[in-house]
Amino acid sequence: MVNKLIGALVVVGVLISGILIHTGTANAAEMNFSVSAVIPENQIDKSKTYFELRMEPGQVQELEVLLTNGLSHAVTVETNANTAVTNDNGIVDYSNKAPKFDNTLKTPFSKIAEMPDEITVPANGSKMVKVKVTMPRDPFDGFVLGGLHFSEKDNGDKNESGEGVQIKNKYAYVIGVMLSENDVAVDPDMQLKRIKPDQINYRNVLKVNLQNIKPVILQNLDVDAQVYKDGSDEALYKAKQSTLRMAPNSNFDFGISWNNEEFKPGKYRLKMVATSGNHIWKWDERFDIKADVAAEFNGKAVGLEKDYMMWYVAGGVLLGLLVLGLVFWLGRRTRKKDGE
Repeated sequence: MVNKLIGALVVVGVLISGILIHTGTANAAEMNFSVSAVIPENQIDKSKTYFELRMEPGQVQELEVLLTNGLSHAVTVETNANTAVTNDNGIVDYSNKAPKFDNTLKTPFSKIAEMPDEITVPANGSKMVKVKVTMPRDPFDGFVLGGLHFSEKDNGDKNESGEGVQIKNKYAYVIGVMLSENDVAVDPDMQLKRIKPDQINYRNVLKVNLQNIKPVILQNLDVDAQVYKDGSDEALYKAKQSTLRMAPNSNFDFGISWNNEEFKPGKYRLKMVATSGNHIWKWDERFDIKADVAAEFNGKAVGLEKDYMMWYVAGGVLLGLLVLGLVFWLGRRTRKKDGE
C-alpha cells in the first residue's frame, strides 16, 4: 500500500482584519487541483482573493468558486462550509468540519451556507462550485466568519493485492468568508470560563479556557499567566504567548505547562493578563486540584519528575526514631550493668 502523506496545504491566503490563514507554496507539478473565488459585486474590497461581503438581513446569495484540474484524469474534491473556531494553539481554524460551538455563537457559518459534499473536476478542465448563503433575518452587528474547505478525495482504486490505494499527496485549500451587515464597531470582550488540570500528550498541563464572547476577531492577543500556591507570592508555573488570534464567539484552552512535575492536591491561585490592542483583561482566580484528579493524571503522565521530598522526610523521621530507640536501649542496658 502506498504510504499516505497528508499535506495540509492552505494555499489561498486569507487576510481578514489581520487574521492570516496559514499559507504555503508548492510546485505546480505537485498540485492536483486549484481553487479561486469569483468575486461578487457586494465584495467590500475587490482586491482581496477571499470573500468579504456586505449583506442584508435575510439576503440569499450564491457564491462561486472555480476548481481547475490540470491532470490527465478526473479529480474528485470533497467540499465543506466550515465555521471559523479558535484551536488550542491560539490560531483561527477553518478546517474543522464538526467543531463544538461556543455558547455565545448565534450564527455559525456552517448553518447558513450550503454546498455539495463533493464535486468531480474533469481531466484538464474546470468546474464551478456554487455555495448558497442565507443570512439570518434578525439584523446583527459584527461578523460571521467561516471558510470554504476543499480537499482531494481518495480515489478508491485497487492495487494488485486488492488493497485500496490512497492518494500519495493530499492537499487542502481554504477560501475565507467574512460576512457583515454594517460598519458598526463592536468592542471586544473576553471571559475566563474554567480552570482545570489536564494533559497534552500525556504531560501534565493546566488548561485555562478563554472565551471571546463578541462577534469580532481578536487580533494580536498576548496572554501572560502565573500559577501560585494559594497564600504564596512565589510563582510556581508560568506561561506567556504573543500574537494569538481568536475567531468571533469562540473559545480555546490556554495551556500552562506543569514542567513534567506531578500534580499535587491543594489550593492554587491563577493570575492572568490578556491584551489585544488597547483592551486589557485581568483575572485573579483561585482553584483546587483534587487528590483523585491528581492521582489519575499522575498515573498516566510520561517523563514525570517525581517529588521524593515526602519520602525523604519520612525516612528522616524513621531514622530519628531508630536512633532514639537505640539510645534508649543502650541507656537501659548501661543502667542494668551498673546495677549489677
